Amino acid sequence: MFDKESLDAMFEELRDEYELEPDWEDIQRDAHLAVAYADSGVLDERKGDLDSRVLPYIDKHNPG
Repeated sequence: MFDKESLDAMFEELRDEYELEPDWEDIQRDAHLAVAYADSGVLDERKGDLDSRVLPYIDKHNPG
């Protein structure tokens, strides 16, 4: 399960990489969804619904 420290680090890295992209809000939304999916154990089933750019950050920062 994600904790505050891992969430802060993940979103900071995402922001550094994608904040200037025109679809930054969609990237953020998908990152939030991915965290919820990961925490509820359904991320593998829902990866196809998410922006693929967020998935490496989820994998890197997911403490669980």
